[in-house]
Amino acid sequence: MILSSFITTLVQDGQVTVAAVVNPFSSDDLADAHNLLLEYYRNDLTDMPGQAPGFDADTAMWAAQFVYRAAQLIMLRHIDENGVYQLLPLHDIATEPDAVYSADLCLRYLPDLLSLAKGLAPADPLVKRITQTAAQWPFSSTGMNIQPDIPVNVITSHPSLLQAYTDRIIASKDAARCSDPLVMTTVKASLGNYADLLWPGFHDSFRD
Repeated sequence: MILSSFITTLVQDGQVTVAAVVNPFSSDDLADAHNLLLEYYRNDLTDMPGQAPGFDADTAMWAAQFVYRAAQLIMLRHIDENGVYQLLPLHDIATEPDAVYSADLCLRYLPDLLSLAKGLAPADPLVKRITQTAAQWPFSSTGMNIQPDIPVNVITSHPSLLQAYTDRIIASKDAARCSDPLVMTTVKASLGNYADLLWPGFHDSFRD
């Protein structure tokens, strides 16, 4: 299974199949993966509220390879801590909305990855790296019970990202993510008169 095929089955079927051996991705495979991510981005735009951010190819490619290698490492348990960190490098913290949205094309599967790794110890290097990445990419990690370790202003400063982030918080009932005042205001506005239906107990959770 190569990266481009992995992206196709992940996006179309929600399935992950990876190679049993860690090999570098070929240049042709990486080029195909880039084209698939761009096509995926264009299709995904229709699900975003308002004007979505642009496409950041480098960040999208990093996220795709991160998810692939993480899925592979769930299966390949003989790779040590150094190997895990080499295969799962961190990316620079997002400072632009384009990076947040482009990474999310694949990082939105982080909750599923962590679920697949559920049988591993919390101190396992793979679990720690997935958790660390989730904390650094809050747009993609709602509902994981992981608090962001970076400010969310890149998200809240972009209307489309803010609304999509709010929708995810409501869908996952991630109360901890409402600690940001602007996020809380947007959550309340989105719930409107339907809080009891969409988020039972919401008002009780945040009653003074």
